[in-house]
Amino acid sequence: MNKIGIALCGVAGAILSGCFAAPQMRMDIPMDSTTYNGITFKLHSIEKGDMGEPVQVAPNPSEGNLADLMVDSLPDLEYRIGPLDMVQVVVWEHPELTSPMGQYQPAGQKVTTDGKLFYPYAGEIQAAGLTAQELRAEITKRLSDKILNDPQVDVRVTGYHSRKAFVTGAVNRPGIVRFDENPMTISDMIANVGGFNEKADPSFVQLRRGEKVYNIDYIRAFKENIAIDRILVKPGDQLFVPMKADMERDRKVYVLGEVNRTSVVRMDNYLTLAEALAASGGVNANYASSSDIYVIRNTSENKIDIYQLNAKNAMALAMADRFELSPRDIVYVDASGLATWNRLLGLIKPTMDAVYTGTNILQNVQDIHNTGW
Repeated sequence: MNKIGIALCGVAGAILSGCFAAPQMRMDIPMDSTTYNGITFKLHSIEKGDMGEPVQVAPNPSEGNLADLMVDSLPDLEYRIGPLDMVQVVVWEHPELTSPMGQYQPAGQKVTTDGKLFYPYAGEIQAAGLTAQELRAEITKRLSDKILNDPQVDVRVTGYHSRKAFVTGAVNRPGIVRFDENPMTISDMIANVGGFNEKADPSFVQLRRGEKVYNIDYIRAFKENIAIDRILVKPGDQLFVPMKADMERDRKVYVLGEVNRTSVVRMDNYLTLAEALAASGGVNANYASSSDIYVIRNTSENKIDIYQLNAKNAMALAMADRFELSPRDIVYVDASGLATWNRLLGLIKPTMDAVYTGTNILQNVQDIHNTGW
């Protein structure tokens, strides 16, 4: 072989040695923990039972603790009259007092916006804040002092307008919910508006009470037996039910690497590692390293947790179905050593084919020259 052929073989050898010295297409995972650019990376083993830490969200000062709203038992409440309520006063054997306006008087009188009620011969009474029995006692006293001896008075609320809550969002009949002296729970309020509609996301219901906002996960509450039916509604409460499409924008998991279909997997209410892999067509049997399945999680501003699953152990697959993913987790399936080798061969094969073809051409030219053609 002449000098050109030897040179081409040298070039091929240099290319081969360069490929083997090149960085491998596999993840470089810390043995335990490391720090990079001020961020701590920590490795966890899923098959050893390390099921992860939840993503740490900065505390919201306006977010309340749902447990603070729950009562041990539903109390027996006595309704207190409020502004704009309708109150009917009956004075037995005295129709002129019961219905001083005759047939033109509605069933009761409306309490004013400042909580006052005017009644003939009793005058103006501060009714707001009183129970029906307390108002009855006050009217009885005033009538006794002026025109009647031992009047028989009955008072009842005929229209409840001061006690109301508001339900908006993805329910069948959004609007105002009015309630009386009977305790109303969050479940009652949802039922009063026809329940969730087909577009609702019951796992992100929000209750606003005063300056606090409380998050209610209906789905998890039923799974974990959280007694949200012990949360009493108070006047002025606002309940918001979001649409599932709006919540799904940020509830997703990325599945990358050696899977049959890299994808963005939407989360409903609960998504495990096994479900995310299955949604991506499973690991690629030809290229994946079953011992190197990772979940990469931005746990906080200064910490990234990496959870490793060695799926060579069949029992470890059961742990994958218990590992709950968080929104925006990255699931990465690493390549096997054989896959890396095959891909390197695929990269250098065109160059080697060109070198081989060039060498053959040179050899043919040399043979022709030697035979004297």
